[in-house]
Amino acid sequence: MRVTHKIKPIIHQYFMGDHTLEQVDHHPYLGVELTSDMSWRKHIIQVAVKANRTLGLLRRNLSCCDKATKSTAYGALVRPLLEYCHTIWDPYQQTNKDTIDKVQRRAARFVFNDYSRHSSVSNMLGQLDWDSLETRRTRARLQLVYKETHGLVPNNIRHLLKTQDQTSRPKTRQSAGNFIYTHVSANKNCYLRSLYPRTIPTWNVLPDHLRCAPTLQNFKDQLQTIDVDKLHKRPSSKN
Repeated sequence: MRVTHKIKPIIHQYFMGDHTLEQVDHHPYLGVELTSDMSWRKHIIQVAVKANRTLGLLRRNLSCCDKATKSTAYGALVRPLLEYCHTIWDPYQQTNKDTIDKVQRRAARFVFNDYSRHSSVSNMLGQLDWDSLETRRTRARLQLVYKETHGLVPNNIRHLLKTQDQTSRPKTRQSAGNFIYTHVSANKNCYLRSLYPRTIPTWNVLPDHLRCAPTLQNFKDQLQTIDVDKLHKRPSSKN
């Protein structure tokens, strides 16, 4: 598989022994479907199909259960399918967002056992107090940056960390510029909307005390009190 956006890419044939390797446009890797044009559409469709199948299984087997049991089953068996590696493939195109969101909306109808076309799914979601999947993905991306910043996982963006002298913020006891990162520029949406270029602007506008939270759990707890979708304007794209 060749990963490129070039109109006329340079074509090479690769061999393993006497066998010519077949060229493909997509291929799974660790449960994520990678494509030659760096689009996540195929992966998102596969995720939604698998999640809908599991939701269908719950509907057939838990139809007589109470709301709490159904909600727990959704959170344990369906939503993890929608969130596996979602910090990497978090969609920015509305079509892809809708594909994922429809699963959660169907799940809300399943919990309430209400499939009437006149019922408001938004009200159901509100009563269940379920955060939107987009909000959960945003929080997950911020949590990953926190882990990298504080050495809980390998740090891939250490070179982007600004020093105190590079920031306009007052000096504090916390390290390097209160953990502010340099923005990553990009010309292609596939990179601009990827993990670090997309998350760093949101991370940088978090309150200083939140970026410097002493523990991951403390960071998660404080993040729950913030409307992360309003922290940084993220323009939509249909490309």
